[in-house]
Amino acid sequence: MEYTKQELLDKFAAAALTALIAKMPIFDRKGEFGVSLPIEEMQDIKKDLASSAYEYACWMMIAREASKEWLEINNTLTK
Repeated sequence: MEYTKQELLDKFAAAALTALIAKMPIFDRKGEFGVSLPIEEMQDIKKDLASSAYEYACWMMIAREASKEWLEINNTLTK
């Protein structure tokens, strides 16, 4: 299956977001572990996580292209 660059970027971002969320405490309407947080602060945290996930995804795309180029140069692509 082949993906468009945007689809691949979204898949990478989803993987990165999953890892980022796993490393952060879970926030709900009552806040972290029952400590009340303003909704705006919770929204900012979620926006920052999503933004970070796409930043990681962009670097993953760059690394992917670099490895494809390296493999082509070194003729080690599997056929």
